[in-house]
Amino acid sequence: MKPTNLLSQKPSRWIAILAIFAILAPTAAPAQSRHSAPEAIRSRVLKLGVGQWVRVREQSGVNLEGQITGIGPRIFQMQRRDAAGPTDVYYADVVKIRCASSERSGDTLSKNDLAGILVVGAIVVAIYASCGARHNC
Repeated sequence: MKPTNLLSQKPSRWIAILAIFAILAPTAAPAQSRHSAPEAIRSRVLKLGVGQWVRVREQSGVNLEGQITGIGPRIFQMQRRDAAGPTDVYYADVVKIRCASSERSGDTLSKNDLAGILVVGAIVVAIYASCGARHNC
């Protein structure tokens, strides 16, 4: 039996091994504060304006979706679909706010979803290009 080392393996196996490590490796993103300044959130709400549909993530992890109905110095109000009256949202509690359509848009892909699909697709193409055409993997 001939001893094998990693360097004597086929290039297609190297690509597969690297692809597995690339998928499993955690991303090295710099640590960021998850809290935005209340002034920045307030200016964003003012820019969006009354009547705009928004999605809000609070520090507590609660996600809200609704229509902005009022804007004040420390809070804004939004009418949620599942609430009878307006909900008060404190700028200091908001981590993230973004536009939402008036219709549910749960069928759309996020940027992270698209990036993941592209990475996996590139890996599949690379593996196929290196060994799929020869059928000897």
